[in-house]
Amino acid sequence: MARWRSAFARRREVMGYTQETLANHLDVDRVTVGRWDRLENTPDPLIQPRLAAALNVSAAELIELLDPDQKHRPPAVVPHMARRPGHDAVSRIQGAALAFQETDRRLGGGVLLPSVELYLNQEIAPLLLDAHSGAAAGIFSAAASMTEIAGWMTHDSGQNPRARAYFERAYRLAVAAENNALAGNACASMSHLAIELGQHTDALRIATNGIVRSNRAGGTVRLTARLHTMRARALALSGENQACAQALDTAESLLDRAAGEKPADWIANFDEASLASEAAQCFLDLAEYAEAEQRATTAIALRSGDRVRSRAFGQLTMANILIGAGRPDEAAAFGNEVCKVTASLSSTRVLDQLNDLGRTLASASSVPEVAHFLATLGALSHVSDAQEGQSAKWPV
Repeated sequence: MARWRSAFARRREVMGYTQETLANHLDVDRVTVGRWDRLENTPDPLIQPRLAAALNVSAAELIELLDPDQKHRPPAVVPHMARRPGHDAVSRIQGAALAFQETDRRLGGGVLLPSVELYLNQEIAPLLLDAHSGAAAGIFSAAASMTEIAGWMTHDSGQNPRARAYFERAYRLAVAAENNALAGNACASMSHLAIELGQHTDALRIATNGIVRSNRAGGTVRLTARLHTMRARALALSGENQACAQALDTAESLLDRAAGEKPADWIANFDEASLASEAAQCFLDLAEYAEAEQRATTAIALRSGDRVRSRAFGQLTMANILIGAGRPDEAAAFGNEVCKVTASLSSTRVLDQLNDLGRTLASASSVPEVAHFLATLGALSHVSDAQEGQSAKWPV
């Protein structure tokens, strides 16, 4: 049964707003305001400053109106390093971001996503509401970075519409902070998601826009290489062999130049293993299997230690390359390797690709290695029902 946010609803009415007029004032749907009233949803952090102004309340008062039970809730599960005394707000967020990312690489996005979302709502949203002009750029940049992390975790959990919303929000926060490096970083993430959604024209445009932005900032050589690699992925999906190869060559040249560069704050790392992994995907899409296998071999070799999820993606890419090359027995062996890590890896994307591999190999079930893989996969008994978002326009 729906609970009414009676304090919030009363304040809205005292200020003379109906659900419809408040929705018009904030440029949202009336249904959205109704959900705020019924405790079914929380306003986007970007809307909250305008909402507080409309209701003539402080940031703290708005949070209390929106979540009257907050004081009774347990604190967010935030890594200890994020709360060291003496650090300012931006440093605390940066510490939390690094710790969240380190755990995400080992365990997958499904483990920490609830904590990251709680951190965004309880730690970062109030800072956005109270950011003074002198500190606003740093706070907005920090918020953009953590929002992008939430986007990747949501994407890894198979929730692409929500991931897209987080990436778009991260981009807008970066633009609001006038942080071109971080805006370019968000473009790389949006381009990646557009590729996975089959929207290669959008992916190409977004990556190109990101290159323009990253070229306006310092410490972005690796980021620019990543963006050129996203262009290559989009071009491969369009069948543009020569343009794809040129974009990969540009990315490789940039990485060679990036040695010793001090990267801009908040920018995701992009290294030789990342380039090899994306290049393998490009050549797979272009059906150039020998080149794809060479790049995938490099990516797998470079992804060791705690990079469990990245290595799994590399192995799945290799499996698909080997299928294309007519070697299903070897593909099944890589599938079995991925099956071994799924118990410790909370990643819907890995499971989705593993299940896709099983469906592809089903026609070769008479091959003993394939039969073994299909039996192992069936014993895992987890099938994802991830949604794919295909609607609306990107902000770039």
